Amino acid sequence: MKFSATVTLILGICASIKAAKTRPNIVFIFTDDQDLRHGSLETQRAVQRHLAAKGTTFTNHYSTVAVCCPSRVSLMRGQAAHNTNNTAIRAPGGGYPKFVASAENENYLPHWLSKADYNAEYIGKLFNGNSLLNYSPGPLGWRHIDVLLEPYINTHNTVVMSENGARPKHYSGFQQTDVIRIKALERLRLLIDEENPFFLMISPTAPHVQNLYDPPAPPARYYGLFNDTTVPRTPNFNPPQKYQKGKPSWLRDLAPLNSTQIDEIDLLYQRRLESLRGVDDIVDDVVEMLEKRGIIDNTYIIYSTDQGYHLGTHRHSGKSLPYLEDSNIPLVVRGPGVPQGVISRTPSTVTDFAPTFLEIAGLAPELHPPFFDGASLLTAWKHPNTPALAKKKEAINVEYWGSAYTEIPTWSSGDYGVYFPGVYLDNDYKTMRVVGEKSSWMYSRWCTNDTELYNTTDDPYELKNLANLTDPHTRRVKSRLNALLMVTKSCTKSTCRDPWSIIQPPSPRHGKRVETLHDALDPHYDAFYEAFPLVTIDECMNYQFAANEGPFFPPSAQFELGLEYRNSTDNFAYATADPIETIAENSPLAGGWEQRQATYETLVKAARVLTDREINNPS
Repeated sequence: MKFSATVTLILGICASIKAAKTRPNIVFIFTDDQDLRHGSLETQRAVQRHLAAKGTTFTNHYSTVAVCCPSRVSLMRGQAAHNTNNTAIRAPGGGYPKFVASAENENYLPHWLSKADYNAEYIGKLFNGNSLLNYSPGPLGWRHIDVLLEPYINTHNTVVMSENGARPKHYSGFQQTDVIRIKALERLRLLIDEENPFFLMISPTAPHVQNLYDPPAPPARYYGLFNDTTVPRTPNFNPPQKYQKGKPSWLRDLAPLNSTQIDEIDLLYQRRLESLRGVDDIVDDVVEMLEKRGIIDNTYIIYSTDQGYHLGTHRHSGKSLPYLEDSNIPLVVRGPGVPQGVISRTPSTVTDFAPTFLEIAGLAPELHPPFFDGASLLTAWKHPNTPALAKKKEAINVEYWGSAYTEIPTWSSGDYGVYFPGVYLDNDYKTMRVVGEKSSWMYSRWCTNDTELYNTTDDPYELKNLANLTDPHTRRVKSRLNALLMVTKSCTKSTCRDPWSIIQPPSPRHGKRVETLHDALDPHYDAFYEAFPLVTIDECMNYQFAANEGPFFPPSAQFELGLEYRNSTDNFAYATADPIETIAENSPLAGGWEQRQATYETLVKAARVLTDREINNPS
């Protein structure tokens, strides 16, 4: 009996090891502020060759909040920003210290992957606010994390990182994307040799601007590669006044771009494309290692970004707006069961990543967190053009709290809501997008009481604001989208995944449930949907305050907003990381061809620990 029990135990252990080795690995390459609508993805030869040609490109993937830290927190928690309460890049709205204070750092993606026996590791930019003031202890949950630190996160030519909460190091003579590539490859090499499957997230800051508004410093080997390239002159690039006057808030008062601003926008575009060539090197090297080690066919490689970016559209450059350039973002997926060379219009958002990764990892559903607003995309990745899946995801909520700001240095602004040139205070909004098979729309309500409505099927550049039209069809669309936005602006869990479920007309036509905008547009439902009050933001407060954002539907939603699953962080504040001594940028620009194949050992030799004066904040 003992012998039989021992054999059974050994067989069970062997089966467990075999199962661990056969579960897919995940490599997630995640850029910062990468555009989709200006065509940057098409310039990336490695992304096109290794990922798009070998996998599926999803053209209707969205960020639900168009700014870095809130979008990243939504990704890591699988929740909308109104439920994480991380709504900006710094206090009081958000940032890494607020993520910690809310206790959300104790219950997010790496913790859940660890439950599935995945080795979860991270290299690069995690959140705004990871800094010289709070590097220790390192962000919780990751088996290994090597994170970029403020105030150098966006300084591509000065690289300061902390490994697992250790004292920060400066990597002299190296460009940031190269450092992240070299470190990621070293971790990938170690992960491949281990028994457990792995999740490795690689997150360079490229193509984010350097500091506040300077173009990113690409690897020197690519500097000037796109000098003859200009931003596509789409119809919404520097549009005429007949369209601009229909914009909301501060946007309607923007003057036409002058020749200097247009030149600077083109320069920024060129440097962004050059910086993405450094990211292409990451893609090349990751794929090469996975192929050489024979595990490429059992590895999902996902390529995406936190939110989009606009360059000259609607007379502005930067992010933080509800338009397609800022919310519609790249997503390319390669992996087991994912069709090759396919383009899919199935909608998805950043909140869907966490549940997708947990399904890939095989984590038992009862171990999933109860607060997911997103849903797994794995079936859609494997069956990317299934109409039923697309219909289920057609309603997309986009929200924003906080200032808008330009990222062009010579910007001269008007007087609307400005406290210094290029920064605009009146920028809080709630947006409903419907990306349907038969039609697509965008509807926004602003804190200035402005309303926007665009038929994005007929008007993909979002130029003709239809909000003031009074014809029956436009009124009908607006009432349905307003009711839908009333739900999604404060939805949670299942109501985020199926917002139509709680705005069902009392007398359904032919006994058919309303599941899409097309269903809801039946004139029989006019009285029901027109009874909903307008979505309203009372004041432009630049941060989330429930009493400022009523009414709510259902009314109980105002008391939820994710509070059951996080600590309250009212009146949150934290210091900025301003060291006594700052570290100078590399001179000349780092990242020449001699560093393209630089080894991890070479990188380690170039590193030095920061001094006390380089870490300390005088305040």
